[in-house]
Amino acid sequence: MKEHNDVRRIFLLNPDQRLVREAAHAGVQVRSARVDATDESALRAPLAEAAEAGLHVNPARALRVLADQDAVTRLVRMSRLSPGAAEAGPDDPRLTVETLSVHGMHQAVGITATAPWGLLHPAPLSDDTAAEVRAVVTALLDLTGYQYGPAHTRVALTDRGPVVLGCRAGIGDDPVPQLIGVAGGFDLAAGAVEVLTGRLVDPVRPHRFAAAVRLGGVWRLSAAELAALPDVRCVAAPGDGRPGHIVVGAETAEAAAGRIAELTALVTGDGTGDDGPRPAGSGSGTIR
Repeated sequence: MKEHNDVRRIFLLNPDQRLVREAAHAGVQVRSARVDATDESALRAPLAEAAEAGLHVNPARALRVLADQDAVTRLVRMSRLSPGAAEAGPDDPRLTVETLSVHGMHQAVGITATAPWGLLHPAPLSDDTAAEVRAVVTALLDLTGYQYGPAHTRVALTDRGPVVLGCRAGIGDDPVPQLIGVAGGFDLAAGAVEVLTGRLVDPVRPHRFAAAVRLGGVWRLSAAELAALPDVRCVAAPGDGRPGHIVVGAETAEAAAGRIAELTALVTGDGTGDDGPRPAGSGSGTIR
């Protein structure tokens, strides 16, 4: 028997607590299940129950493929979606792409560049390259049959074009959501809850840059002291053996990278050189 549809509800498989907290904040009820996502037969029963209750769910095959990175790699190669992952060289720029899907429509809400010193958002890409990256990621999600929710995709930029290195269902690990929030004012967890209820989200347009660095060990300054510094927008101190992270906002990619260099020196006591770290593709400020 179907439940009443006057209450907003979502289904979460192996729920991310960030989404659970956001759903509670938004007044959205959560139905969840914990299942081995690589076992397609085990997925079918909870998905069928959720669908019968009127919740938006993904096909079992889509979730199984995205839970198995070897399966993602095989799908990319078999479909000739992009050159093989083995062709991505160690010096090719790395990106992560956050997407939100609803009714099988996929929107790229953030492309983040990975640099030796940390993360930069939005990635300093030319319009053409950004379009190519979005196209290859959304094509992959189409091939898997993914319908609802967030996805996190890793991409390398090669001379032959974007290469998909991996993709999984769910939002990126912190501090990626914080970077997207600082750069464009978009709440990734809130957007994920929205699409899981079957609603579209507005396009994301970053209006500034955000950079992040992950730092472990003993910090010379407390999280409160760091948060009080200019341009520092988010601080998560180390804990449970995990590194902490610092997120800053700036008007340019170069300024964001420079601020990260200064903060790294403050926290660790180590200098980073006269010029500080530089974002991938620095110089022109654009990757390809």
